[in-house]
Order: sequence, then C-alpha cells, then structure tokens
Amino acid sequence: MKFCPHCGGLMVPAGHRDGKIVFRCTRCGYEEVIESGEEKDYTIVGTTPKEERTITTLRVSEAKRKPPKTLEEWEQEREEYREILQELLQEELEGTEE
Repeated sequence: MKFCPHCGGLMVPAGHRDGKIVFRCTRCGYEEVIESGEEKDYTIVGTTPKEERTITTLRVSEAKRKPPKTLEEWEQEREEYREILQELLQEELEGTEE
C-alpha cells in the first residue's frame, strides 16, 4: 500500500501515463507516477468475470411530506409564539424586581 506524502491518505491506481502507473490520493487528489522498479509491486493479479459479478442496488423511498401550512395555520402558530414570548418576558421582568 502507498500513502500520500501530503495528507496521509490512501493512494490508489488511477490509470497509466507514458506507460507508467499513476497513483492518486483518495483525500486530496495528489498524483504520483510510480517508478519502473516499483510497478511489479502494484500489478493486478486477476479479475472477476462479468458473469460472476454481483450488482447491488439501493431503493430509496420518498418520505411522506406534510401538506403545506395554510395562511390561517401560520397566523395561529405566530400568535401562539407571541403569547409564549410575552409570558416569558413578563416572568423575567417580575423575577428581577424582587
């Protein structure tokens, strides 16, 4: 395995350039060309035949959304918040006088 000299991330084969293997960091994207002597250490031994590969899929269901609030619901909610805020302010003012 090879690690990035800049950030320490894992370096993976990213392709070939001028007949040499190019490694790219998975974190920062730093690229490095491997010297000819090191190429033997990073060769792929075998591949899985296409018929034996397993394809996985992920099915994401949509979350049930609440219907949008009507103007009346917004006004009612705003009025409730206003009442709560007034009560809290009143309690705070009464608490500081004592």
